[in-house]
Amino acid sequence: MFKYLFLIGCLVLFTTCKKTATTWESDWSAPVAYGRLTINDMIPVEYTTTNSDNYLSLVYHKAVYGFSIDTLINLPDTSIVKKSAIGVSTITVNPDFSYIDSYNQLYDLDQIELKKVIVKSGTLEVLIKCPWPGASIVKFTFPKITSLGIPFERTYEMLAGSIANPSIAQEIIDISNFEMDLTGTTGTLINTLSAEFEMGSNETVNSFDITNMDSIEYIITFKDLIPQYAKGYFGNYYFSDTIGFSLDFMKNITGGQIDVDSIDLTITVKNGFNLVAQATISKVSGINTQTGSYVDLNFPLKNSSLNINPASGGYYNYVPSEYPISINNSNSNVAPFIENLSDSLLLGYELEINPFGNVTAGADEFFPNSKMELFLDAEFPLQFGANDVTLVDTFEIDYTASEDIYPGNGEFVLKYTNGFPLQAGATFYLLNENDVVIDSIISAASIIPGVYNTGTFLTATSAGEVYYTITSANIANLDLATKVVLHVAFSTDQSQVVRIDANSFFDFSLRTNLNVTVEL
Repeated sequence: MFKYLFLIGCLVLFTTCKKTATTWESDWSAPVAYGRLTINDMIPVEYTTTNSDNYLSLVYHKAVYGFSIDTLINLPDTSIVKKSAIGVSTITVNPDFSYIDSYNQLYDLDQIELKKVIVKSGTLEVLIKCPWPGASIVKFTFPKITSLGIPFERTYEMLAGSIANPSIAQEIIDISNFEMDLTGTTGTLINTLSAEFEMGSNETVNSFDITNMDSIEYIITFKDLIPQYAKGYFGNYYFSDTIGFSLDFMKNITGGQIDVDSIDLTITVKNGFNLVAQATISKVSGINTQTGSYVDLNFPLKNSSLNINPASGGYYNYVPSEYPISINNSNSNVAPFIENLSDSLLLGYELEINPFGNVTAGADEFFPNSKMELFLDAEFPLQFGANDVTLVDTFEIDYTASEDIYPGNGEFVLKYTNGFPLQAGATFYLLNENDVVIDSIISAASIIPGVYNTGTFLTATSAGEVYYTITSANIANLDLATKVVLHVAFSTDQSQVVRIDANSFFDFSLRTNLNVTVEL
């Protein structure tokens, strides 16, 4: 809205066929802009709420770190490569002939020991080569890989082939949502796929001979498997890091001081896995990037090892455990931490999975979408004292003065109704194309605050006008400016503590009074 301040001066140019120029001077007054500001023009609506006392609180809720166990449970592509051959030199295959072979395939998962996996996505790629000289039937079964409780199996009818030109069967199978029991054929193993292979004749009358060189080759590949559930022992892992993140809603505040009355801050460790963990919060630091000031937050459980309980429930109804760390005025230096007007935070953490080893006897569980997370929650009631707390915003402008109109001195007039218990001063800065300040437009007058009732905590509106002197030099600089920066500095009367009502507003209208010379 404020860029319209500088679009004034676009007057209509009348031209006529005259041999000599005509000039005159005139005073021009015209409306430029109007609008209404609420607290959500300063703080985005998603960061505010009306509290039980009917005034506003700034709220912040964010997962600042998230760790999913599927980054550890990485099921690599693995292939069962099996050649089945008879144990004698030659045998006659009659129409009723068949034999069965079994096989275990081990997954190499480092220290992770899995008993069960439910697949979120992935495929099974099958390639079978059969050199038998008669029609045959090949069947393979994974008795402990099931879909809807039914063991997975495939049967392929193979044509007659030879060692040089075997009969081939190929297939790619989507195994999303399949359950994989990884305890092997005995049911006591870990990380083990069990398979059964059955080979036989598919002839109805004829017989044929095979030798121990006529081996049937199976290449069965589990590819791109991503789990949505896993059970077993997930190993002992340790992570530590310091992460930084921005408080975007604070970026427009560039200076000043606040005196907060109260604030509640909670750091919560959430464990969405059925396993034991330990967490340590080693650092919480606030940085005001405008001033370079840096404040470390100190609280009782900082640098303490916190035992994080497992999640409760099961596959369909698991509930993450929570370990909240409460931080407030009475147990920390949170007040000066907030008064630093930090717009960025640093959070240091340490996290250890299964710090005591396999104490669950292989009963760790990973559920769909479960994570280990750090949440930061804050509620800051907008009850504070302010001293030149400065909000800044930048607007594009496009001003070009007409060659036939010569503005002289003048003024902008800001008429307002202020429903906030905050007085303010506003200054405009003009920037050139290199974002360098080339001019400023200042008024010594202040926007007077609304009338604050300390008994009801309500604010009655105040009205007034602020005048900004515009010189011909200011207007000349408009031709060079590409942006305007608006600085608004808010303060409370004599640093009193006030509450911001949910219905507070600031109405304004802007008009110009300019003296111009027009030459036709």
